[in-house]
Amino acid sequence: MDLNIRESVVFIAGGAGDIGESILKAFVQQHSKVIIGDLNEKKARELAKGSGDPEVSACKLDVTSEESVRKAVDFAKSKYGKIDVLVNVVGILCRKSFFQTTKQDFEESFSTNVTGMFLVSREIAGLMRANQGGSIINISSMNGKLAAENRLLYGTTKAAVNLLTKSMALELGPFGINVNAVAPGIVDSKMARVRLNTPELVKQYENSIPLNRLANPIDVAHCVVFLASPYAKYISGEIILVDGALCTRMSLPKN
Repeated sequence: MDLNIRESVVFIAGGAGDIGESILKAFVQQHSKVIIGDLNEKKARELAKGSGDPEVSACKLDVTSEESVRKAVDFAKSKYGKIDVLVNVVGILCRKSFFQTTKQDFEESFSTNVTGMFLVSREIAGLMRANQGGSIINISSMNGKLAAENRLLYGTTKAAVNLLTKSMALELGPFGINVNAVAPGIVDSKMARVRLNTPELVKQYENSIPLNRLANPIDVAHCVVFLASPYAKYISGEIILVDGALCTRMSLPKN
């Protein structure tokens, strides 16, 4: 399906991970121009080269550094003069219980998952404002809506991402910028496979999801690409779950 985003300039912050790679491929299929910004610059460049599209490029991006953020955005600006779409994928997962979690864990998680997202968004929103429009899509999580054991910091930072998204939608709307978040459920990714490391455990999780399967990274990517398109231009301030209806069910035994 042609979503009318051909030639759009897309910046993917954290594009070298599993979900970021799927988002990259989805935009390439729409003939968008894509810049992958990632701390793992080598992997980002490999993905850009592997895409086979000369309009895909890569640069180093450390979202915890204002200087790095500015340099990455300057790279995009010098290459295309604008950015139409920003996708914030960068995020880290701290797997610790309440009593194991440290002050340093808080600082690292918030610096990457929340402050970093803000810094990238602020820099790129300035370009969008000058060009009188754009779309920002933040990757959140179902854990930003529902708590889970050993996800204290991940859930807390993703809840912050949700309100950051809504606040950005309010303040950036007058400049023609719509802002939304995509909140995946359990995605079949390297991050998830750390704990879902047996076929039996995967099946157990799949059985708990009404659609009876884990999310694929492409499921998330399809939602992102739709939100970046003109078809979603009047959608803003929303947190869209891509979870196979997992969060629909109350956590009570089935009758």
